[in-house]
Amino acid sequence: MMIRLLIFTFIFLTEISVFADSSFPAHQGESPWSFTVIDEPSDTFVVNDTASATIDQELFSKDGSIYIYVSIRRYVGKTDANGYLLNVTDLVANGIVSETASIIIPAFDIDDEPFINDFYDCDGDGKIDEGLQHEVDEVFLNDEKIGILTGDSSRWQLNTFTVDIAKIKFPSAPGETAINRFRVDIDTANWDVVLSSGAVGCGTGWSTAIDWVGVKYEAASPVILVHGIRSDGAAFVNFQAGLDNRYVASDASINLIDVAKPNPIPQGCPNIPYTNSISHNIEQLRSLDPSDPPSIASIAKLYGTDSVHLVTHSKGGLDSRGFISSLDGKPIEIPLGFMDGVDVKHDLEVLSLITLNTPHQGSVLAAYGVEARQLTLIQARQEGPATLLPAKAYEGAYYCDLTPARASEFIASTKLPDGLQTASVATDADLDGDQEITDPFGGPDESAGYPPLPLVSNYFANLLYQLTGRVTDVTVTVSADDKITIDPTFTSSFQLNDTIVTKKSAGLYQTYPIEGWNHLNVHSTENAEIIATDAQQESGAGMVNWRLR
Repeated sequence: MMIRLLIFTFIFLTEISVFADSSFPAHQGESPWSFTVIDEPSDTFVVNDTASATIDQELFSKDGSIYIYVSIRRYVGKTDANGYLLNVTDLVANGIVSETASIIIPAFDIDDEPFINDFYDCDGDGKIDEGLQHEVDEVFLNDEKIGILTGDSSRWQLNTFTVDIAKIKFPSAPGETAINRFRVDIDTANWDVVLSSGAVGCGTGWSTAIDWVGVKYEAASPVILVHGIRSDGAAFVNFQAGLDNRYVASDASINLIDVAKPNPIPQGCPNIPYTNSISHNIEQLRSLDPSDPPSIASIAKLYGTDSVHLVTHSKGGLDSRGFISSLDGKPIEIPLGFMDGVDVKHDLEVLSLITLNTPHQGSVLAAYGVEARQLTLIQARQEGPATLLPAKAYEGAYYCDLTPARASEFIASTKLPDGLQTASVATDADLDGDQEITDPFGGPDESAGYPPLPLVSNYFANLLYQLTGRVTDVTVTVSADDKITIDPTFTSSFQLNDTIVTKKSAGLYQTYPIEGWNHLNVHSTENAEIIATDAQQESGAGMVNWRLR
């Protein structure tokens, strides 16, 4: 026994230095094992090492039970009123949470072997109390017994219990904390023993001490949804419904704010904040300032996690790519909770990026927008009512970053981490293959999501579809006598598109077999379910893996 203990101690003590620079308190206590022999404290390995009046003390049953509270901030999914996960069977099947959790408890001086009781007078009446039993220390989690401590006399032993995940309390909402109460009842086999004096119970028989308690489990990282231009998180309401159907924890509260328009708006794309909207949005997505709107970083903090998945729509895919790339040189520490009154922090990691019709090679519509900056509204109305007028009317900070040249340059200049999983949705909005957006009275409604004026909606949707499919770039010149010339560059063949972005531009990463959606309805419930089902494959063979981490 002693040789095994020494070998065990040596193996694990050599590992303690692995996490020496991490942001959690150093181990306190007399056991030979720091909690780091199990893992680094995190959102899925939570530890109480000192925050208990009954921890690190050798106690008898007369001193009462040992109480240790372990806090969990990681939001996993919906719970009942007591903090226990609902739909546990489905959560486990979908890879949202592990089926079990491990409870780790270093305990001292557990005399659990049967013995010949010929030496102890518990009640002090001068007679040996022959009815005394060997030590039994019962462990309870949230008032339910989970096992009995094991060990040896005057030695430390690392006890591990495996419990059903349904016995662990989790936060009922992001930003909340669940408290799991551990209780050790000491020497329970001798609570009701009749002593030689007639007294009942021996409170000074066997004693024990607990160094720390850890709870370790696995959970899927939440999905954060990042919208595109002229939009907000509400655009994902249908997509979130699909994720909810697959029990995926998601958040669509990001609402990116454009750079304020200068007056006057400069022509072209000078190097000013207004024309560098991706850089502006990256900083918004990084912010941990509680006074700022929600960001990727602040949502991760709210969920109590250091890892997230991103699903992005349109330009949100470019903004998010820039955000991920920025983490390489400027990591963001996410507070995951408290351990003994000290923040436990880890660097934020994005595990996967999915883009929904993101213009990785830009969109010709942005080129029209940049060109329209040199025109007055009257000029745009007179010379290009079908092209330049809407471009002028929808003026925004995003135009320069979404031009084909600028977007392509951005993709080439940003490096993503090697371990990042990526996938794209790139759709053709034409459902019946006639290379037109069809009138809903004569065929499938290919303009669903556009303003609800069927004929008008189809007219404008088809106008965009034809323009995006047939033109790659445009130049507008204004002569000295105010004559306006529109010079489009045409494609060599029609490019399938979603009315705003071509499939070629959207399909940067491996692409889901999803078709028939336009730019305004691609974030549908159906598509969310397709993506989530693929990501939750038990084999991990999906385009990205949203299962346990």
